[in-house]
Amino acid sequence: MGIATCYPCAKYLLLVLNLFFWLTGLALIALGIYFLLRPEIQNIIHLFNFTILPLSSIEILGCLLILFGVIIFLIGLFGYCGAQQESRTCLILYIVLVTCVLLAELALFLFIAMYHEQGQVLVKQHLISQVKKYNHIYPAQYEKAIDYIQSKYHCCGINSAHDYTDSHIPLSCCSMTSSSICTVHQVSLAGTPGCYSLLTQTTFFWTKFIILIELSLCILSLIGVFLAICVCQHTMLYDGYAQARYYV
Repeated sequence: MGIATCYPCAKYLLLVLNLFFWLTGLALIALGIYFLLRPEIQNIIHLFNFTILPLSSIEILGCLLILFGVIIFLIGLFGYCGAQQESRTCLILYIVLVTCVLLAELALFLFIAMYHEQGQVLVKQHLISQVKKYNHIYPAQYEKAIDYIQSKYHCCGINSAHDYTDSHIPLSCCSMTSSSICTVHQVSLAGTPGCYSLLTQTTFFWTKFIILIELSLCILSLIGVFLAICVCQHTMLYDGYAQARYYV
C-alpha cells in the first residue's frame, strides 16, 4: 500500500527531474563548447599549455565538461523513458549510471581537495619559468597569449615585472602609457601588479560556478535514485500480481 501510494507522485517527479537533467546536459555541452571557443579562454589556454598531451589543461577541463554534459543528457534520457514507459530495464540502468557518476564525482572532489595546493604551486612555477623565456624577436602563441592577458588585465609578469630576465619587458606591461619602451622601473612606478592573482580570481569564479552546478546535480541525482527505486518497485509488484505487459 505504501509503494502504491507514493508511486504516482514519484513517477511524475521523476519525469520532471529527468527532463531537467536532459536540459542541463544540453546546457553543459553548450557551456563546454563556449568555454573552449571564447577568445579570452583561448589565450588562457595557450598560456597554460604545458602538458605532455596535445591538449592543454584548460582544454581538457572543457572536454570533461562536455563529456559530463553528454553523460547527464543520457542519464536524463534513460530516467525519463524509464518513468514514462515504466521500464525496469531503463530504470535499473538509470540507477546504475547515477550511482557511478556520484562515485566518480566524489573521487574527483577528494582528489582536488588533496592536491589543490600542490597543483597551484606547480602551475605558478611553470608560468614563471615560461615568462623568463619570453621571445621578444620571434613571438609565438605563448607570447601573444601573455601579451593579451597583460593588456587586458593591466598586469605584468606572474608575481611582478621582475619575473622577466632582462630589464626590457613586453610593451603589453605598459599598456596604460604611450611609451615605446617598457622597463621594469616604469612598471614598478606605475604599481602594476602581477597577473597570477588576477588569473586566479578568474579561474576561481569559473571553478566555483562549476562546483555549485556539480553539487546541485549530485543532490538532485540522489533524489532521482530514490524516486527511481520507488517506481521500479511498483512496476515489479504490478507485473507480478496483475500480469501486466513488461515494457523493455
